[in-house]
Amino acid sequence: DRQRTQQNLEIVSTDVERGLIFIKGSVPGSKGGWLIVKDAVKIARPAEAPYPAAIKVAANSNQAADTPADEAPVADATDGQEG
Repeated sequence: DRQRTQQNLEIVSTDVERGLIFIKGSVPGSKGGWLIVKDAVKIARPAEAPYPAAIKVAANSNQAADTPADEAPVADATDGQEG
């Protein structure tokens, strides 16, 4: 479980539907492992280069937020306290 840094990798293409990034080069680690991709830090980013994309988020199909919740009665903070 060590973190390795691999330089000079090239992103060949991406598959947005499946959430995949295709990388050209030797990537250390086991199959199915996590990979952290960062911009190069040794050279300045070209002006025409796109910014890295955000993490892909699943669409929220929960409709519960659209309906208001029933209000529960609020007890006073001093109820049941002595002194």
